This record gives sequence, structure tokens and C-alpha cells, in this order.
Amino acid sequence: MSTQTEITTNVQTMQGTLGSLVNLNSPYVNFNLIVDEETHQVHGTVRIHMNPPVEKPYVGNVKGTIYATGYGPYVKVITLEGVIPSNNAITPIEFPFNAHFALEADDKGSGGFNFQGKHYENLPVEVRS
Repeated sequence: MSTQTEITTNVQTMQGTLGSLVNLNSPYVNFNLIVDEETHQVHGTVRIHMNPPVEKPYVGNVKGTIYATGYGPYVKVITLEGVIPSNNAITPIEFPFNAHFALEADDKGSGGFNFQGKHYENLPVEVRS
């Protein structure tokens, strides 16, 4: 006799940008995330552009949390953290990375991130998923 268990989860993908693409010299982060709102878990990949278009982006894996707020204009808050390897293959250094952002119902919002000892805050966020 066998028993079958069916598990259904509400997993979604979320792609977007943290930072402004208007100013070519300002840093920004592209993110591609898998979101499980039921367990409040987020994981995926980030591409950190520190000095575009001169410098290659830093690419790495992140994980974090997502929660509904139910307060004010923001409907979701997301935190991300990870260790991002250097974009130079000769230098095997890893940099800590963390980010946070709040999203409104139209998938736009604001947030910030820390990377390479620098802190960026009040950046626009736009989700395209």
C-alpha cells in the first residue's frame, strides 16, 4: 500500500532593478529571484553594477525573506544577503552584500544596499515579473 502526498506552493519569479538606470555612473543591482510567499523565503541571483559601463558587474547568489506589511503604501518588504565573488578571476576575494526594499502594489518602491563597504540608500526599485 502506498501513500501519495501532494504539495502545492505559491512560488513566483521576480525580476527587477534596485537603483537608477538614468544616471550611467550610479551603481545599481539587477535581481532575478524565486519567491515563496508561503514560507517567506527568497533566493536567486544578483548582478551588481558598481561603475557602469566601465567595470564588469559582480554576479552572485543571494537568499532572504519577504513579508507582507499591511501598513501604509508598501505591501511587501524584502531583504537579501549573500557573499559575492570578485569580478576579477585573478583576485579570489568575496564581498558581503545585503539589500532591502519595500514595494507598493504597482511593484515599484524604494530601498538600498551595502556592498564593498559602501552604503546606498533611497534608491528606486522596479519589478518586472
